[in-house]
Amino acid sequence: MAKLLRVVPHTVMLVVSIALYWMAARIEADTGGRIGPAVWPKAVIAFMALLCAYEIVKRLVVKTDFEAKGLLSGTEIPGSEPDVVGDRGSDEDPALESGSDPKMLFGGIAIIGGYVVAVPWIGGLRRPVLAVAISLAGTITLALVFLKVAYISLPLGEGPFRALSLGLMRLLGVS
Repeated sequence: MAKLLRVVPHTVMLVVSIALYWMAARIEADTGGRIGPAVWPKAVIAFMALLCAYEIVKRLVVKTDFEAKGLLSGTEIPGSEPDVVGDRGSDEDPALESGSDPKMLFGGIAIIGGYVVAVPWIGGLRRPVLAVAISLAGTITLALVFLKVAYISLPLGEGPFRALSLGLMRLLGVS
């Protein structure tokens, strides 16, 4: 019975993924032979279902003792016994045990503020040609991935940005 309880979350997610896949399969659009709008959601949902099936088989067949702890691992609920691994003893600062330390918080804020003030002197643009080349290469690469590989239309913009977008699309052979 304990073995079956360990697969309940994955089984629920597998059922949810089957339902989501069924809904995504109902998406219809005339794409003219291109990838349709249902392909990417169906792919993500299929991977989710495969991962759930893998976890179910792993927990039932391989008999692993691993248990996911989640975001709250290491936190202690008042009135419960302390975890042997996470037991820090009572000689530490209570602020550290509760997860809040005002000195650390204000220190972090001061460091971020100092960085904002100092960035013009320590991180100024020293190689503008390289920065422009990298930004152009990144723009063209992302445009190719979105427009030619994933067939995801991007907003064209308004005014001169629309003309620039259309020109870039003609240059890449997308229009």
